Amino acid sequence: MTALLPFQRQIVDGLLDEDALCIVARGLGLRRVVAELCRICATPQALVFLLNASDTDEQALQQQLMALRSGHADACALRIIKNETNPAARAQLYRQGGLISVTSRILVVDLLNDIVPIELVTGLLVLDASRVTAESTEAFILRMVRERNAQAFVKAVSESPESFTLGFAPLEKTLKALGLRHVQLWPRFHVLVQEDLALAQAPVAELRLPPTRAMIELQQAALDCVSATISELSSATKLLDPDAINVESSLFRYFDALVKRMLAPHWHRLSPRVRGMVTDLAALRRVAELITAYDCVSLLKYLDTLLLANKSPTQAPPSWLASDSANILYSVARARVFSRRTATEDNSDEANDCMRALGLPDSIVPVLEVPPKLVLLAKLLEEVGVANCTAVRQGGSSTSCPVLVMAGSARECQMIRTFLATAHESVDLGHGGKHPKMMADLLRGFFRWKAQMNSGGAAGNSRCNNSNASTSSSPAVAAQSQAVRRGAPAAKRRRVRGASAAGAKLPRAPADALEQETATLASHIEIHAEDSQPLPHSGLDDPHSTEGINLDDIDDGWLDASDQLPEFDEFFGILPASETVIVRSYTASDTDFLTLLQPTHIILYDPDPAFIRQVEMYQAQGHALNQVYFMVYDNSIEEQRYLSAIRRERESFETLIRQNASLVIPISTASPANALLLARRSQRTAIRSQVGTPTIVVDVREFYSPLPSLLHAAGFTVVPRTIAVGDYILHDHLCVERKSLPDLIQSLRSGRLFNQAESMIAHYSYAVLLIEFEMNTSFSLQPIGSLNPEIALNSINSQLTLLVLAFPRLRIVWSSSPYETASIFAELKRDAAEPDVDRAVAMGQDDCAVEKESIYAQHPIALLQSLPGVTLRNYQALAKKFKSVSDICAASQDDLTLVLGAEAAAKLYKFIHESS
Repeated sequence: MTALLPFQRQIVDGLLDEDALCIVARGLGLRRVVAELCRICATPQALVFLLNASDTDEQALQQQLMALRSGHADACALRIIKNETNPAARAQLYRQGGLISVTSRILVVDLLNDIVPIELVTGLLVLDASRVTAESTEAFILRMVRERNAQAFVKAVSESPESFTLGFAPLEKTLKALGLRHVQLWPRFHVLVQEDLALAQAPVAELRLPPTRAMIELQQAALDCVSATISELSSATKLLDPDAINVESSLFRYFDALVKRMLAPHWHRLSPRVRGMVTDLAALRRVAELITAYDCVSLLKYLDTLLLANKSPTQAPPSWLASDSANILYSVARARVFSRRTATEDNSDEANDCMRALGLPDSIVPVLEVPPKLVLLAKLLEEVGVANCTAVRQGGSSTSCPVLVMAGSARECQMIRTFLATAHESVDLGHGGKHPKMMADLLRGFFRWKAQMNSGGAAGNSRCNNSNASTSSSPAVAAQSQAVRRGAPAAKRRRVRGASAAGAKLPRAPADALEQETATLASHIEIHAEDSQPLPHSGLDDPHSTEGINLDDIDDGWLDASDQLPEFDEFFGILPASETVIVRSYTASDTDFLTLLQPTHIILYDPDPAFIRQVEMYQAQGHALNQVYFMVYDNSIEEQRYLSAIRRERESFETLIRQNASLVIPISTASPANALLLARRSQRTAIRSQVGTPTIVVDVREFYSPLPSLLHAAGFTVVPRTIAVGDYILHDHLCVERKSLPDLIQSLRSGRLFNQAESMIAHYSYAVLLIEFEMNTSFSLQPIGSLNPEIALNSINSQLTLLVLAFPRLRIVWSSSPYETASIFAELKRDAAEPDVDRAVAMGQDDCAVEKESIYAQHPIALLQSLPGVTLRNYQALAKKFKSVSDICAASQDDLTLVLGAEAAAKLYKFIHESS
């Protein structure tokens, strides 16, 4: 475990001095700072809760705490509480003290049930503080702890400064939800950070590769499609902010969430066409990202999959597929992989036999454009290896350390490993000459995939049957392409340097016709499937798959042949670290892996600002690096994304600095949710002073919603229990089933809501269905123009009408937000007696007079329902008659017949007593 840098120690000291929200730039070792805070808090004399920790965070913190607590006998490790931990075990862990990581839903239920000794809570550490809102469960926990233990500390951290600049006053809202008044900002341009990282002086070689002409044209076409889709979506909804939704912002991964956040208030009222455009925008953004990340074959496969997914006999295809930019996108992507063989090219039988033997169509000419980064990476590794071997032979001070290659995703890492493993192998593809083995494997796998798609469905069969029509319809295809191009004048079409020349060489056929032509070519390889010789599987499509490996070629006796051991030792063994190349992705890397590996050379296959700062911190800690290589495509989407990420982070920190200078947080004991409730609630619906506090029994599954938190803030006593009928029990005669809009639609389509309504009416005098809308959402179920007077099975209004007709006693209550629901509950509980908690829990379980213990014994009941002849209708009678599963096995068939009936009893008796 590395020591803290001076600025990291300053961050820890600042959080120890005061309760604050600390926002740190990515890559500056926030997890190491959190580990130091956890080490200080992980003592038996304290009880500290860790909130919002993911599984990755918990594993990393456990490992770091194990390293930090070595030599300290009284130190405690991080204890993790999941759903598998029962309440008794949780109560024991709480009494033992220490540092505990627990999910927010479990902790809030334990707080309400008084399982947690709140007066003994020392404090709370909140990770990823940008997720905390006034309606979140974390705010509910903080409010309950502060009400009964004002001395408990709250320290929150985050490394997402951009999240605190979106919307109206997000920083102020987050501080109010956390109950904090101080903010600590640590950007990369902080003076202390710059002084510490100035020690990183390793030589950096920036390798700017020019993208190929095809990559340039693909990027331009993808951006044109994105721009056209954004314009169409903006004109269709009028709800998007043009300053935030543009082509540049579409390069980032947060773009999809930003679009959905702007459309969320009216999402349920949007037409299927508008929702489809949002999905298309996410797919096009992904295509633009994969142009530089994928190889040419994988990109073509992704585009074909996208095209097949948009083929529907009932729905029109997206408008961007009919654009000229989409035609360029598909035609150029295919031209990078292969081209159709013309009559003037080589048509010898030897070349055709070579293609057939490899399982490829003999009417194509493989192109297989290799990504320039892969070629340069192989050369760099070869030069580094030669330099290390030379230093070892000369007796230099070369350390035995590996070479580290960092990529953006696990898929890219697999591609790099496969290419490096087969870099010196090539395959003769006949017409196309020799190509790298990995690319040949990918091409063969692509055509096999197309052949499987042809034989797997009716659409594929229709393409095979109409292959002649698709190949001979070039005049119609050309006319359609010309008609599409008339919609966008050439003068208004965005071009890049050199794109017109490349475009003149390629036929601008529609994308659908290109996909059909490729499917036709793939259909011919099925005829020669038996004669093809499989190549070794590259492992790119599925790292764990064994498809493509010829098991017959493996010698079964090699394991026990002792005479082969010297040869085994000759070819296999432990490589020295100086000859080892480690390929890792940014997402699978933690903060300490550089210290563990101690690489001599680092190659950044993809630019990433956070990892570059980790390298700077690694050097500032005193570790030596011989060379750092920084690879990026010049004037590409990849470079633009990297530069825009740095600029956006800096602008976010500058905005936060200005806001923090003028930020005023009033000292108030009222929580934000309580204050908003008091402002929205009228005097007529306010909770009147009564003897005692009004109580509501809430199903534990409802704590994923913000309503229990708001009820507690409004003055109700919330009692969490597992109840079978309803979600909220207001008194002994009134139960409420709450449905959000997505849950309402799903429950109506599945029929589950009808069963719930039947159960509520059977057990309560007043059954209420509460349809609750989200905050800042349009309070209307459907647009007025879409209302249909006719009864339709797929209409929500029709299904609700059938529900009311089937259950006349069911009452439907509409609520505009969870805040309004709290006011409605206050009105419904006025002058009503408090509910009996035990009765609410037992309600719905008394129909069969099953013993009360069986309500909580879910595993035996699940085993009982899985037996043949036992259904949801008769399992309760069986549980009443027999006390255990062994009694059922010992019962005669006549005894089972009296309970289950003749047919069901015969099935169960045969299953128990007759062997297979």
